[in-house]
Amino acid sequence: MINKTLLEERLDQIISPVMHSHTPGMALIISRGEEILIRKTYGMADLQKNIPVTLDHQFAIASNTKQFTCMAIMMLKEQGLLDYDEPIAKFFPDFPDYRHQITIRHLMNHQSGIPDYTEAPDWLTEHRETLPADMLEFIKSLGDLNFAPGERFSYCNSGYVMLGSIVSQLTGMPFGTFLEQNILAPAGMAHACAPDSASRRAPHLAEGYNLEEDGSYVKQPYDMALVGYADGNIQATADDMLAWHHYLYGGAQKLVKPETLAEALAEQCETDMEDCAYGFGLIKSENKGRREIWHGGGTMGFSSRCSRYIDEDLSIIMLTNVLGLPKYELYHKIAAEVFALLDEEE
Repeated sequence: MINKTLLEERLDQIISPVMHSHTPGMALIISRGEEILIRKTYGMADLQKNIPVTLDHQFAIASNTKQFTCMAIMMLKEQGLLDYDEPIAKFFPDFPDYRHQITIRHLMNHQSGIPDYTEAPDWLTEHRETLPADMLEFIKSLGDLNFAPGERFSYCNSGYVMLGSIVSQLTGMPFGTFLEQNILAPAGMAHACAPDSASRRAPHLAEGYNLEEDGSYVKQPYDMALVGYADGNIQATADDMLAWHHYLYGGAQKLVKPETLAEALAEQCETDMEDCAYGFGLIKSENKGRREIWHGGGTMGFSSRCSRYIDEDLSIIMLTNVLGLPKYELYHKIAAEVFALLDEEE
């Protein structure tokens, strides 16, 4: 049995210097199988009101939403409503001619070549209140493709906004509503929601902060730049994300057939990240020889990392209400302590 007390002491030494009563914070859950190794919070949910982070707080999980968006697409594919390799033209008939060359699979795997709306110079200055329908018009206006569809990998939030539109078109439901009713609830994510506009927010959402170069924390407004679209609109607790891991990887998953899920977890394409492959909203890699399936997320005021180590039956869920902290550096320090104790156990 891993020494949980020792693990907590070691993690406190890593996390407490950067997350405490004067900084934004984090909810951290580490589990192995059904055993909880760490379930703890650090820092503040609201600096102005002096409210600490609790396990009841929700966080914007940002791009960790992409695996749920792909699950929605997989469900519709099993219903015969779409094909991964069909052109997107029928869903976006007024988009540029590239609509005939780009497939749904290209969107899922970040191989479409469509410019990423988050890199448009006027995105944060002129479009922070843009709703999903208007966002499609903005994406359509971004111009030519950056490369031929399928030619290479280039991370693209625009493609996931478009995937959310496909879900809405085929179901007649707002994208977030479809997620909540057909994925989040069945997976036991009791406190998760997926707002489609800034008129709605999770009831216990932590305030989001950006870390500035001078070391100050600036509270972020709650608008569409924070909420996100089908590329990142889920707000959830750490327990929600653990429930998703148990559902997805623990053998209880019933949303799609096992062979459909296996394709999602396969290495669909190589990425521009070293030794990483992408597969339907999830990244496959190795961390010092240990097979890992993961995704990160970052939006205005929030960042996250949710990892699953297949062979160890281990989940590390890290949700924070700060953008600008080197989250991957912090995550790898946390993971290193976990595996050091696991190795000692052996």
